Amino acid sequence: MTVLLILAGYLVGSIPVAWLLTKMVSGRDLRELGSGNVGVLNTALSVHRWTAALVFLLEAFKGALAVIVPRSLGASEFEIGCAVIAAFVGTRWSIWLRGRGGRGNTLGAAALAVYSPFALALVVVIYLAARFSTHSNFLAMRVMLLILPIVFGIVTQSWIAVLFGGVFALLFLTTHQPETDDHLLLKQKFPTLWAFLTAPRRGDS
Repeated sequence: MTVLLILAGYLVGSIPVAWLLTKMVSGRDLRELGSGNVGVLNTALSVHRWTAALVFLLEAFKGALAVIVPRSLGASEFEIGCAVIAAFVGTRWSIWLRGRGGRGNTLGAAALAVYSPFALALVVVIYLAARFSTHSNFLAMRVMLLILPIVFGIVTQSWIAVLFGGVFALLFLTTHQPETDDHLLLKQKFPTLWAFLTAPRRGDS
């Protein structure tokens, strides 16, 4: 069953939701817009916030499925971890986009939230503290990734959680670069988060 869960996780994760919705809404290729990231924030910056909201919900749904479905089938914790990592890999390196994709933030967060809500809450608190002290989303993400395997291991009392938390962090770091950080683009275009949320749609008067 492990192989089937890995294959199913990858195929579901690789569905390029942001790319598909951008194509439907604007007729353009999201890989050629903004940072080129096929994800929620680039969709919000390059297409529209409501489109990005739908992308967020669908990506979160995919992440939740990566945990819920294996659990419902009686899979082991190792098999659940394999399914989540496969879905995350699919999002980052989609077969439908010839190896391109998004960062998998939303899918990964949703999967971790279903797997251990308390552990994820602690990781978010650590991220916010790092974000407040460094004033850098990029550095705060690095701190969060370093601490994530430890927190999940302590909370769940599982070496499997430590293992897959470490794999998740390492995979995330493979494409985590300042020049493609959508949060930096957001900061350049809008002085505050409120300004971004209330900005008129492109083309609106």
